[in-house]
Amino acid sequence: MPKSETIAALAAQTKRRASRPTSTKPAKVDPFAPTPEQREHAVYVEQDIVDVKTKGRMTIGKAFRKQPRFETMDGIGTEQLKALRCYRAAFDASEMSETKCALDVRPRGAAGSHGAISAIEARAFGASTLRGIECQLGVLVHTLRDVALMDLTFSEAAMKRFGSREVDWIDIGKGKRKPRSIVKLVPKSGTHRQIIRDEFFTGLRLLIDAVGPYLARSGIRSDRQP
Repeated sequence: MPKSETIAALAAQTKRRASRPTSTKPAKVDPFAPTPEQREHAVYVEQDIVDVKTKGRMTIGKAFRKQPRFETMDGIGTEQLKALRCYRAAFDASEMSETKCALDVRPRGAAGSHGAISAIEARAFGASTLRGIECQLGVLVHTLRDVALMDLTFSEAAMKRFGSREVDWIDIGKGKRKPRSIVKLVPKSGTHRQIIRDEFFTGLRLLIDAVGPYLARSGIRSDRQP
């Protein structure tokens, strides 16, 4: 084969190799990250894990935390957001794990008893605060609990109370994904969602008054970010 033809053949072969799509390595999956199914139902943010010591606060790691749905809800004002955060903080404190006292990262678990006492006190204070707030919410407490504490949407809360019905949805597909039919659950009536929404915002006015005495206290922080 003439030298010119050999050079041309090598150039063509090199061009074909360069035009081939490069195989990309799949992104490394964090085993501790929320699953795609979990992310469909809630927003998760990665935050530092902070331990409070006698000499101050110390970051000991990171973890994913579910962000309260009301943080991204439309129509929530500053005062309403403060009240909701205070309410949620009291609930979280009341649900604090009793085993946290056994998780002492210092050598030899130097302050296990102190941690146990602190955890018990925080849990009791949170439960007391939660009862004090909810006793002023009347019949709307169930709606506020569903939305502010359980992170249900207005539609989900409506289906929980009034029931649901099945609706066929058409997924038109994208790329290689073919169109398909999906069955979704929706509230039985379009007015049911509006009923829950109206109750929630009516309850917010009661919640602002209910948390007022607690906002000035250091035990429950209204500026607590999820």
